[in-house]
Amino acid sequence: MKHTLLATTALVAMTGAAAAEISITATGRIGLISTEGSAAKDATAGAYKAITTDGHAAVLAMHGGALTGLVAAAATQTAASALALTNAIADAKVRLANTDVVATAKILATQIASAEAVLADSFTEGKAAVAKVADTTSAANRMRFNFKGTGETDSGISYGVSGRFEQSNTSTSGSQFVSGAFGKISMGDLDGADENAAGNISGVGLTGLTDTNDFAYASSSHNLGYEYSMSGITFGYSQNTAVETGSNSAMGLKYSGDMGAASVTVGLGQAKIGTATQTSMSATVSTGGLTIKAVTSTNDNGPDGVTALEKAMVTTAGSEVVYAAAVATAATTPDTDQTGVSISYAMDAVSVTAFTKTVSTTGSADMDYSGFGFAYDMGGASLKAGVVDSNDTQIMDFGVSFSF
Repeated sequence: MKHTLLATTALVAMTGAAAAEISITATGRIGLISTEGSAAKDATAGAYKAITTDGHAAVLAMHGGALTGLVAAAATQTAASALALTNAIADAKVRLANTDVVATAKILATQIASAEAVLADSFTEGKAAVAKVADTTSAANRMRFNFKGTGETDSGISYGVSGRFEQSNTSTSGSQFVSGAFGKISMGDLDGADENAAGNISGVGLTGLTDTNDFAYASSSHNLGYEYSMSGITFGYSQNTAVETGSNSAMGLKYSGDMGAASVTVGLGQAKIGTATQTSMSATVSTGGLTIKAVTSTNDNGPDGVTALEKAMVTTAGSEVVYAAAVATAATTPDTDQTGVSISYAMDAVSVTAFTKTVSTTGSADMDYSGFGFAYDMGGASLKAGVVDSNDTQIMDFGVSFSF
């Protein structure tokens, strides 16, 4: 009988409990996965370039002082002028460290920042040689046992545990919950409340093909969660209790309901992790065998790396207060935007799915992912195949998955 293995289902009488059920299910897969290689690339040398349009030289000239004489050199950059500008920046930093005049310190700090920007923009970095990577084809097989226990007290409070064992990982964390009219409290290996609300677009293939359809949620390591549902609306909250300083929490709000012949789900979530704030939204529409889902997520990763002038030390000399200027640089973590759409259509035993996703990080080239796959349900086992373009690397798989 399905889901029956070594007495996998048991009704247990408990004091103060109506009934408890323990079940074990299993899944497996066998197939092949192929990853496209890449051609070798020769090394390229770096080169200096003229500064003609970015306005840094004008900024230097406006402030005057120790760096002004190097404006012309910066506008037609060469190795010699770059070295001269580097030395001038070092000299200006020494002057900044030794001055106790706030006005002078402000000018020097602005000049240093501008000059460093000139250097950064005046040189094209070289690239190291890249070795050839061959195409690879390997086996894709796995078995997984899922354990689940649920129960309910005489007073109507539900409780449960879940976990898993698999061929390549015998210590996968599980989770536990208690639920009732007050909502549902969960602990263990949990997704954040924002991820539960917004979710991911649909993936393809036997193995997931590196799961490029999944979004990166900063709250993925949360271990405490709460949910309350009423009239199709679910509110969620989660956090990582191991973090004792700073923020590490998430909230989510999701609505599911019918509109005519279509089922609609809308999700909104936000996570605050340290100084970063990630906001995610999704919308899903299903009608007949067609399902379309769109997800967008923006992670504001905190303050930009800007040089700021501070009054770092205060001392008294007689009746006078002396301010010693210092320059502090904030950490830089680029902001990241993720957007994606998936379309799935099921007809009888056959289903097809396609998706596309773009990851945009400030200061870096966009990363694009897309995929297409199909599945054929044979009853207890499914034939699956998929192909994914993972930021210009093609990955394919094919095989059979089964469950019992």
